[in-house]
Amino acid sequence: MPKLKFAAIQIDNCDAKSVADRDANLHRAKGIIDQLEAVDLIVLPELFTCGYSRETFNELTHLAEEVDGAGFRFFSKIAKEKNCYICYGFPHKKNENYYISQAVINPNGEIACIYSKQHMAQFGNSMEKEYFQRGDQTVSFEINGLKIGMIICYDMRFPELTRSLAFDHNIDFLLHPVAFYKDNSFPSWHHFVITRALENQIYMLSLNRAGDEYGKSIFCPPWIDYNTSPTILKEKEEVMIAEIDTDVIDTIREEYQFRKDRKEDYK
Repeated sequence: MPKLKFAAIQIDNCDAKSVADRDANLHRAKGIIDQLEAVDLIVLPELFTCGYSRETFNELTHLAEEVDGAGFRFFSKIAKEKNCYICYGFPHKKNENYYISQAVINPNGEIACIYSKQHMAQFGNSMEKEYFQRGDQTVSFEINGLKIGMIICYDMRFPELTRSLAFDHNIDFLLHPVAFYKDNSFPSWHHFVITRALENQIYMLSLNRAGDEYGKSIFCPPWIDYNTSPTILKEKEEVMIAEIDTDVIDTIREEYQFRKDRKEDYK
């Protein structure tokens, strides 16, 4: 059955104030990627190219990119060299508006998928409604016959979105890039991730940036018990290497038949 090996980079990127800062983030990622073992997919966090701060967002005129911008050109070359998929976060400029987006580049160096965050956070350390528009499409893509969905940060708090990916898109693995600062919403984060993974019986990777006020990226399997637990990183810059195994998904769905036992509606 299909399997997928990924590298999730909890990276210590900076909050860019200039194009030079953005380029420094790109080259920091390359330094890490150059040392990686062979994987099918490399993942970087939400808004990786620019970081996340009001000062950064005030520079979106310079830092935001169209689909074929500097970030794409940079990672397209690396994807071809490494013969893998790369998923990275960037501020996306489209039709004179800005979006919080993740691009997925395939091993041929081409765009496989772009997802734009559908829910804008405006609380705690977040101020997204002041700068960004919400996306309007739910997307998934495929690697090695394995279906992958994507949501970004605040999106996780809306179970309908993940449910749609799980049942309408039939995903095995959910990518959840974040830029999660340690404000008052931080303590609830892992609980949402574990719930989304277990209730939908999918793997879920929630990948944060590194730093004292960030970190704690989590990878949750489709089930946890006395012998199986989520993998949780600390705050430092670190790479998590893990595997998605659809045999595990099939076994869990057969033993715990949540999907078969649910009603079509609850009116």
